[in-house]
This record gives sequence, structure tokens and C-alpha cells, in this order.
Amino acid sequence: MFKIFITKKQFNSLKDNVKFIDAIRLSRITNAIRASQSLILRTVKDKSIRGIRDNFEVIQYYGAVVYEGIKTFYSMLDRLKILDEYKNNIEDINYLCTEYKDKTSFTKTILARIRDKLVFHFDMDVFKKAILDMDLPSEEFIILEGDSNSNIDVNAQSTTMLYFNYLISFIDQNISDEKKLEFIYHRLGLISKKLNNVVENIVYGLLKDIVDLKEA
Repeated sequence: MFKIFITKKQFNSLKDNVKFIDAIRLSRITNAIRASQSLILRTVKDKSIRGIRDNFEVIQYYGAVVYEGIKTFYSMLDRLKILDEYKNNIEDINYLCTEYKDKTSFTKTILARIRDKLVFHFDMDVFKKAILDMDLPSEEFIILEGDSNSNIDVNAQSTTMLYFNYLISFIDQNISDEKKLEFIYHRLGLISKKLNNVVENIVYGLLKDIVDLKEA
């Protein structure tokens, strides 16, 4: 177990310090990414109806967090360029910036839609497009199912299928739906790893410039 901290006196002196506030904001990104990854690891092996529901939902949240993290980091770039940690991570930073600026990138076509359309909004256009485009793989369209009658075990499988169908429709590759899903997971993992590593280094650079960090 370890902790890195500043004293109460230091904290009070930094309340209007932009570098300190930026460091806390960026730390929020890393916390959200780590929490998402932890929840995915807990649910990925659970093949119950409840587990499948939870895994799908947390992956959507994970994608939204990564997009919002890149967006936040990009908005702070001008203030961060003076840091050695920025210069030392310039390759990954350039990669993330390209992902954010390029309208055809995975970040803009998939992660932005996860953040704007699937996680925090329940827009009519998404459901309408998903239903119109849906080619049912079987003779049944399951609205609800559960491992038990308990509300906590119930999965609205219909929304999972429709959301998934909506999302993969924006992947312009001639591969199976399963491969498209694997592609989403792989790219999401790659981008989140770069973002997390960059942000952790930047946070350290911001803090070491303004306080003497204490470790215990």
C-alpha cells in the first residue's frame, strides 16, 4: 500500500492554482478508466443473463469515458506543452490528437457515438435506425429475459442487440459482426492504454512543478 499526498497548508494555497486543478481533473479520467477496466474484468467471465447485460453496459460506459477523457485532455493541450512529461510522451499525444481531430477516426465514428448516443442519451433516431436496419438472426426477438424473476437479474436483451447493431453499422469493413465487435474492443483497449499512460505522466508533471510531493 502507498500514498502520495500534500499537506493541508499546501492544499489551501493551491485552491485557485490552474495546474493543481488540471491535475485533479486529469486524475478523474484515470480513475474512471481504471474503474471501468476493473468492472469489465469482474463481468467478462460471468455468462449468466445478468453478467452479459452488465458486461455490455460497462463496456459502453468505458467507451464513453475514454472519449470524454480524450476530449478533456485535448482542451488542455496549450497549458501542458511546457511540461517535460508532455515532450516525453509526444508520440502517444500526437496519436490521441489525431484520433480526436480526424472525423473518420475510430474515436470520432465509434467512441463519440457511444458517448453521445448510447450511454447518456436514449434518442429516437438511434432506436429507429437500429430497428430499421436489424436483420433478426432467429425467429425470436427477445424483449426481456432473466435468470430469475428478480428485477436485478432481468436483461432487456432487445436494447443490447439494437445498440450493438447500431454501433457496428459504422464500421466500414467487410468482416463478420463478431469480428467487428473484436475490432471495437481491441481499438478501445489500445486508445485507453495510451490515454491513461499519458495522463498519469502529465499529472505527475503538473504536481511536481508546484508542490513537494510526499510519499508514504
